[in-house]
Amino acid sequence: MSDPANKKDELVHPLAKPFLWLDAKWLKTSMIWIFGVLTLVFIGADFVHHRHDYIPIAEIPGFYAYWGFGAFVLAVMIGWFVVRGLLERDEDYWDEGGDHD
Repeated sequence: MSDPANKKDELVHPLAKPFLWLDAKWLKTSMIWIFGVLTLVFIGADFVHHRHDYIPIAEIPGFYAYWGFGAFVLAVMIGWFVVRGLLERDEDYWDEGGDHD
């Protein structure tokens, strides 16, 4: 009887095999924690480090963190609603027309 793990490895491109560790559950969970802690560190550093900004609103502590998060959310929302509307096809798009017997 064939080993299911071995069967799964056959479907992976040889050049992709060294990077399979990137799909590990522990890595995904730890990356969320690492980025969360780094975000808090940078926001905390914003209270200690004095910047000389050109616009007054940028002097608010954590402004760049909030701005970056807002820009990210906006980019994702544009992808979901605008780009998906332009690129999305019907579920049976490739089944329509043509004789492929």
